[in-house]
Amino acid sequence: MSLAELLFRLTEQLRIRKERLFFPREQQRVFSDTFNFFTPAQPELFSLYQQKKLIDLLDHPQMMRSVSEKLNEKRRQRFLSEYPGEYQKSLLRADAFLEHKFAFLGVKFRLPDPIPWQCDPVSLNPYPTGFYREINIFTNENAGDVKHVWEVNRLQFVIEIAKAYYLSGNEKYGDKVKQLILDWDRNNPYKTGIAWSSALEVGVRVLALIWILNFYKAGPKPDANVLKTLVRLIYLSGVYLHENLSIYFSPYNHLIGEAAGLFAVGYLFPGFKNAKKYEQESWRILSDQINKQFHPDGGLVEQATFYHHFTLGFFFQALAFKRLNGESVPGNYFDQLEKATEFALYMTKPEGHLPYLGDIDDARSIYFSDPTHWDFSSFQAIGAALFKRADMKQAAGHFKEDAFWILPDSDRFRFDALSTAQKKEGLMQFPDAGYTIFKKNSLFGMMDHGPLAHGVFHDETPSAAHGHADLLAIELSAFNESFLIDPGFSNYRGDFNWHSYFRSTAAHNTIEIDGQSQAKQGGILQWSHAPKFKMLNLLNEDWIQGVCAEHYGYRRLPGKPTHRRCFLFVDKAFFISVDWIFGKGSETHSIYYNQHFDSGILVKKQKDENTLLAKGQTGSLALHYFSDADEPFHIEINRGGDGPEQGWISPTYLARTPAFAARMGGEFSLPFTLLTLYLPFKNKSEWKVAGQLSGIEITGTDTKYSIRSESSAHESLRIAKTQNGVEQRVTMNPSG
Repeated sequence: MSLAELLFRLTEQLRIRKERLFFPREQQRVFSDTFNFFTPAQPELFSLYQQKKLIDLLDHPQMMRSVSEKLNEKRRQRFLSEYPGEYQKSLLRADAFLEHKFAFLGVKFRLPDPIPWQCDPVSLNPYPTGFYREINIFTNENAGDVKHVWEVNRLQFVIEIAKAYYLSGNEKYGDKVKQLILDWDRNNPYKTGIAWSSALEVGVRVLALIWILNFYKAGPKPDANVLKTLVRLIYLSGVYLHENLSIYFSPYNHLIGEAAGLFAVGYLFPGFKNAKKYEQESWRILSDQINKQFHPDGGLVEQATFYHHFTLGFFFQALAFKRLNGESVPGNYFDQLEKATEFALYMTKPEGHLPYLGDIDDARSIYFSDPTHWDFSSFQAIGAALFKRADMKQAAGHFKEDAFWILPDSDRFRFDALSTAQKKEGLMQFPDAGYTIFKKNSLFGMMDHGPLAHGVFHDETPSAAHGHADLLAIELSAFNESFLIDPGFSNYRGDFNWHSYFRSTAAHNTIEIDGQSQAKQGGILQWSHAPKFKMLNLLNEDWIQGVCAEHYGYRRLPGKPTHRRCFLFVDKAFFISVDWIFGKGSETHSIYYNQHFDSGILVKKQKDENTLLAKGQTGSLALHYFSDADEPFHIEINRGGDGPEQGWISPTYLARTPAFAARMGGEFSLPFTLLTLYLPFKNKSEWKVAGQLSGIEITGTDTKYSIRSESSAHESLRIAKTQNGVEQRVTMNPSG
């Protein structure tokens, strides 16, 4: 720890002791009828609050800024005419919530009435209650997975009900908002119980409360007690967040969610006591963190694509609130958001979703309607309008509902005025985040050659991170269908074997040595010995592109082996990976290449023991393996076995789906070379493959390719293409 962090933590401990001592007195104060939390400069605000003239209070020019475009009858009719499908979907979701039917984070359940807010929603067993600081959330000994009870207490589902009230005018939705908000307030007193045990949860919830207030007060007959309760809860959430920002505890998406919530309280409600302080402090954090949360090339430093959008949504909302109220935003903030949105655009596979990189859950910072998991096109709609990007408009398809609610009409007009442009194809590299992508038509290939995650140490020092031990892993799509994929992430709480496996090297399309991961896992989310790595070379010719990198995560093993991989995209038609494993001494190592296929892919061994055929809905992929080892290698295929390593993917939290996994390798002495061909085809394969590692011939319809590995040096690959009697040659030297 730095001296600044040590001093911060010592000060925090003293503050927490004082907070615990005065907790009973604070409880009495905040629930008193005389509790005045409005700015002394505007005494009429508290008077309106006490008299329950809440509409007058919220319409007061010194009380509340605009959350969105004004929700009047004109805007309601516009939504109904432009989004009829989304409107019907919203009502269906709201009706399900009226009956307390929920489905998230891998579970489906129906809660009793009234909702037992302090209980695990699956088992209905209660969580510990009392002062929030005394509740241990980092344990499997609680009533269930804490994320499930937190998800209910985020109250984001109430946004859908309040929105249905505004759009339909049906009082059943207004009555339900009243019941839920008043009941939640009674059963979750300030700083008491599981709902107040995490500052991120308060940050997410206060944004939900603000959107609930925005929709509910625009309904036909908003109840003054509900509005009064919402206003008080929003203020108290701001106080809590100001006291509990995760400056050092979790300075990534947690800190950004908390700062965004605090900013919304301070900026949107200038009539609150200390509003200006909250606004300035939180905006300073957001402005400072925008270049720390994302790499210069736009990738999230947590190396997790789901959390990339979770974090991005918080930054987007803070930006939207400022712009809607006529304020400018610093250029670096705006520019970095464009890069982060562009990163997601280029990482999106032809089939429309992103790779399942890093830890995953259902977390959403922008919550409207029913999302499709891994379809983040609404972010592209927002980006197209903000950054005037025709390629983002093309990716979005249309001005999505999320954009409709958080952006002003001027942004909508800008979106409509844009032409459309196809997304960039060819070779794209993100050197800071550590990804190289090859795209052409329906083919997609990607290799990960970057950090495990920011904040993870190379020595034995443990730290928590959402990234996985996936260096040099690849993904591959063909004909708009995923073949080789990152299998995702299973769970935080519960079975630790499933948690640790999906984060391990074995769960990624890369080389595993001696049954070890590239980094060492400790407890839940914990890593140490993060691998060092090096980008070696990039090839970008007319007919062939490639990337080569290596990592040193296995140098802690006998012989200090290094894994070097080149991944190439040849003639915009097929892919090659070459793995070189080299080290010191003559030790024998267990070397396996694990490959994970999407759930819709059927995988079979071919007569040639060194060939697999993966068949999808739209095409097929032949995988041919070539090695320089004297020892034979073994191919094992699993699907849906007893353990997580036996053929499973988990594209969302706890959503475990059987899928083929191939494990190819054996016991080999170093140096060791493995070359893999990935040959996509539609119906009947036009590819013919012959030879061995020292000379491989690939014959297509009208083109012939020859591949020569310099196995003695283990560091170069020669590829020749012959078409219409003309030969072209390229040598891929990993070292440059």
